Amino acid sequence: MGKDLTLKTAKAYLSGEGNKAIIVLHEWWGLVPHIKDITDRFAKEGFMGIAPDLYDGKTADNPNDAGALMQHLFSDLSKAEEIIKETIDYLKSQGAKKIGITGFCCGGTLTWYFGKYADALVPFYALYQLAPIDFSSIKAPVLAIHAEKDEFVPLSDVEKAKEECKKHGINAEFIVYPGVNHAFLNDTRPEVYNEKAAKDAWEKAVNFFKKHLS
Repeated sequence: MGKDLTLKTAKAYLSGEGNKAIIVLHEWWGLVPHIKDITDRFAKEGFMGIAPDLYDGKTADNPNDAGALMQHLFSDLSKAEEIIKETIDYLKSQGAKKIGITGFCCGGTLTWYFGKYADALVPFYALYQLAPIDFSSIKAPVLAIHAEKDEFVPLSDVEKAKEECKKHGINAEFIVYPGVNHAFLNDTRPEVYNEKAAKDAWEKAVNFFKKHLS
């Protein structure tokens, strides 16, 4: 449905068109087919979706390699910021008037981290300890989605994020899905996928973006 393209310094996957755009930030596995599928799903909902490749073409199929790629990315986020900026420039050149950001796992963390660049944010199971998030820079509304049984994100971290949002006057809603694990939206991983929670979270994310990017 979509197509691969090259931005100034990075590659990306683009799907759909229109003046409402969503940047999809990948999990620690990289820009794998699942993330492209998510981008296509947004396109089907009427958005211009784009998933930039933050790993420069590399992907992982096991936690050790994925962890190494993620740690390298987070050791210096200036390159990721450059990619986010050129992604935004590209979307605007294609007619985007409002831009949302969503992401999963480490991509959820980056959704918060680069939140100052967006008009709406939907981070999925962000790992708050991965990077220092400047909540004071976020002006966009946020829908933060978490899993009760997340082995990587303690609920105490979610509560701290709630407090930061309240402190800085961020219009933020947090949803913690009971009984599900980290990455519960990823339907390519049957060991964690939860169909009921995934469908509900997806519907809420789409409606949130439709409301705040219109």
